[in-house]
Amino acid sequence: MSKNSLYLGKKTSEIALLVEGEIEGDGNLMIAGLDSLESAGPLDISFLGNLKYAKVARDSRAGCLILPRGSEKQLYSAPCQIYVEDPQYAFSQLLTEIESQFPKTPALVDERAVIHYEARLRPDVSVSPFVVIERKAVIGERTKIGSHCFVGAGARLGKDCLIYPNVVIRENCVIGDRAIIHSGTVIGSDGFGFSTDKKTGRHRKIPQLGNVVIGDDVEVGSNVSIDRATISSTTIGDGTKIDNLVQIAHNVQIGKGCLIAGQVGVAGSTQVGNHVIIAAQVGVAGHLKVADGSVLLAQSGIMSDVEKGQILFGYPARPRREAMKLQALFGRLPELFSAVKKLASQENISLGRNIHGNNAGDD
Repeated sequence: MSKNSLYLGKKTSEIALLVEGEIEGDGNLMIAGLDSLESAGPLDISFLGNLKYAKVARDSRAGCLILPRGSEKQLYSAPCQIYVEDPQYAFSQLLTEIESQFPKTPALVDERAVIHYEARLRPDVSVSPFVVIERKAVIGERTKIGSHCFVGAGARLGKDCLIYPNVVIRENCVIGDRAIIHSGTVIGSDGFGFSTDKKTGRHRKIPQLGNVVIGDDVEVGSNVSIDRATISSTTIGDGTKIDNLVQIAHNVQIGKGCLIAGQVGVAGSTQVGNHVIIAAQVGVAGHLKVADGSVLLAQSGIMSDVEKGQILFGYPARPRREAMKLQALFGRLPELFSAVKKLASQENISLGRNIHGNNAGDD
């Protein structure tokens, strides 16, 4: 067992049963821990999630490997292999098994929390020190709220939520069941709404009187800002997962089952469909429609509506294949420019004047 591994303590035959896998090799091998392919030792289990790392798996010292079905012809040195449809998910089941062994703290409302007498806490709620819960807020059964959180007046949290320390949930916002919200996140901050006086240039604040509604089974990473609507609601659909450092502007509608990676920005009133993937550092302009099942690749700039199932890349974003061809051409621009310059010289054309908009025949 490596020094970095987590303790499991199960036979490989028990693990295969737990993850519903097909076992080859020593089913009586006792696995002590979980670790990466590179760091695992003879008493550890690891997994291969992508066949392009098959060589790393073959060289791994792990006692047992969880492998994708269809890779049986590969030669692995591990004494035991377990074949499943989704190795990453199978490995996560083992992590869940370990997590279930952690000691559980009893539900407790700390006396140092400040809870308005009109707030309602359902059974088995946990409230840590220095939490503030304002009037008419409702906290659902078994929800846990970490230290220094703020829950505004009229806010509603569902059951079995986990709110990490230093989260702000502003007034009248609604959080569904089993939500996880990480530290530093603000739900319901004012939308970026201003009216500019044409005479004075002064920016006048537009009241932001709506709220944020987050569905069930949503996870929101750390330091995320989800702005309240000007009127009505900014919404996040059931099962959507949002990474760290994401900005969701006012009146945005995010569908169900979306994946939104770090440093994404979605401008106001944009509608994102179901099962959309938005990769890291994508910027989406306001008042657009991003249809179901589309994929926006990293660092793309979305300037217009996106059709169902499209895969876009680039700034401004284009269909992936077209964008990749352009990227390949960008790398050849110096040699292409040299070739054009040489041709222009042969034809007695001033390339510099052409670039500035003069006609080729001016010279």
